[in-house]
Formats: sequence, structure tokens, C-alpha cells
Amino acid sequence: MTGNGTARPERGLPHLPHELIFNIFSRLPVKFLCRFKSVSKPWLALITDPLFIKSHLNHQSTKDSKTQKLILACQSSRNVYSLDYQAPDPAITELKLTYKPIVTILGSLNGILLIRTGGTLRLWNPSIRVFQQFSPPDFPGGCTIYGLGYDSASDDFKVVKATRPFSRKNATSAVHVFSSRLSSWKRIEDFGYQIHGWTSGTVLNGAPHSVVERLGLGMGVVIVYFDATEEKFNEVPSPDCEGANILDNSNVVGLGVLGGSLCVVKQHCENHADVWVMKESWTKLFVVPNKSREIYLHNIMPLCYANDGEVVMVLDSKKLVSYNPKENSYKTISIAQVHPQFDVALYVESLASPHGGNGTKGHT
Repeated sequence: MTGNGTARPERGLPHLPHELIFNIFSRLPVKFLCRFKSVSKPWLALITDPLFIKSHLNHQSTKDSKTQKLILACQSSRNVYSLDYQAPDPAITELKLTYKPIVTILGSLNGILLIRTGGTLRLWNPSIRVFQQFSPPDFPGGCTIYGLGYDSASDDFKVVKATRPFSRKNATSAVHVFSSRLSSWKRIEDFGYQIHGWTSGTVLNGAPHSVVERLGLGMGVVIVYFDATEEKFNEVPSPDCEGANILDNSNVVGLGVLGGSLCVVKQHCENHADVWVMKESWTKLFVVPNKSREIYLHNIMPLCYANDGEVVMVLDSKKLVSYNPKENSYKTISIAQVHPQFDVALYVESLASPHGGNGTKGHT
């Protein structure tokens, strides 16, 4: 009240319609939203609402989003970095962990990383510093592969693990699936393919993909993906060139995701590398010629497009380059803090919980 008995104008934040606040907040960086959660209970309720988290993620995941970054895990220094590859001068930031384990990146999806640290696994969101830690199932075997998937029907991150028996090259592999919401493993139908190692980070539309070989002599090389909702494996049509499966009899075949599409790289080490993408059908996107031979001392994998249309690629887990398909030229992206050898994955900042739904446990 003032001295004459009239009420003072109420100060504070103006009242805005909920829909307007929702739309504004869904376009803000995660670091601001984390601060805004402490402003008021209504803002906290909004920012932690699963519908808002999904809307925010959709905005952050657009092709022209400035929040998409690269995550690099350096084996020698045991550091994990976030690289803003879209900045004029690519900026690198170290991600703080409570301790420094050797980190292996096994997948990246919706702002969640699947990483291995020693004998344990983690689903980790570095943006909100929340993780879920769990141990793999104790199952004897030889070669083991992992993949990260997402079941949108139940809002559940799922980790698939396939283990091939010892000394049985053409045997099926035992498959276990971990549910983030249930925080438990279960065994499902065996994997009926010859595994050669899962391509970490090859996650598209919530499903991990891999290049494998059908069991049985002469059955051919194919691409399979794990459907996290149905919890089963399916095949992807193979890229063909003049009626032949380009996955067969290749010097080197790499599998990744480029511009939201499945990507296959077939390398002819003495000549060139063909880069194919799967849209409505397989299309050869461009050919990387072997001019200086420097690139072909390494395995090539495209990671993402930069703002100028160039393609960011990793060479043999030791070097990042920006490749210009029109000029057939490339330049090295300077990351002095990161020493070979490193894991790398495309990452988008999000509010998603590694526990699925709206969990809040496990802060780093």
C-alpha cells in the first residue's frame, strides 16, 4: 500500500499465456532451462513435463539447429569433450565427470549417450548431468556388440547386447535387452547373423544399425537394425550398383548416419570412396577421390553437415576434417586438446532423462 492507501502496482514477471511460454522455452538452450526450473513451481512443472521435453528435443534436432555438437572421448587422456563444429572457430569444451575413466562411446540418441567405463555401462545426458549406471548381464561368450535404441511407445531407452559363443564362428549370438524404465535386462530371441563388430553410434530413428553377414555359406552381407518397440531385428534393403550388392567383396565398408539418412561408405583404397545414402532408395551421394593418398591411409566416416554444406568426417578415429564435395578438398578441424585415438558421435543437447519418462536420479 502507498501512503494514501492505494495499492502499489504488482512487480515481477508479466503474465504470459501458457502456450506462448511453451513455444518460447522450447527454443531455448538447455543450460537456460535448467536455471529456469528454480524460478517458480509452474516453470519447473513445464520444463519437466514429458510433452515439453519432446517438443524441445524436436526443435533442437532440426537440421539447422545450432545445438548439435560432436562428443569426443579421448582414450589416452580419459577426457570427454563437446565440440561445436558449427562455430566459425570450432569451440571445444571439456565435460566434467566425477572421476576420469576410459570412456568408450557405444551410441548417441536424443541427447543420451551409451558409454562403457570399464566393466560398467551408462546412459548419460551430459547437458543435464544425469546418468543411469548398470552392469552388463553375466553371460559367457566371445565377441560382444552393443546398440542403443528408443521405444517411443513406452518412452524407454533400450540397450541391446549380442554375444557370440566362444570358438563357434557361424553360431547364433545370445541377445539381451536392457530397459531404462525397468532398470533390468531380459533375454530375447537369438541373433541369426555373423557379427563382426557393431558400428557404435549408428543409430537412426531410434534403432541401432550394423553391417553383418547372414549365417551360412554365401548368404551375403546385409544391414540390420534393432526395432526397440518390437524387440527384434530386421534387414534394410542393400545398396545395389548395376545389380550387385556393394556390401559384398568390399575393401572397407563403413556405416553411419548423414543428414538424417543412413549412410554407407565403400572405400577403394587405391582409387576412391563411394558415399551412399538411403532416402526412398539408395543413392550415391558423392565420390571422394584419392588425390594425395593421405585420406586413404585411414578409414573414412561422414558424421554431419556443416553450415556451409561441407561434410564433417572422421578419419580412422584420429582426425576430424571438413570435406567440400564440390571442390574435392578438405581441411583439418583443429582439436589440439584431443589426442589419438578417440571415439566420436553426433550429439544434440536435450532435457531427456536416461531413465526414460521423467526420471531425475544419478547426477554427475
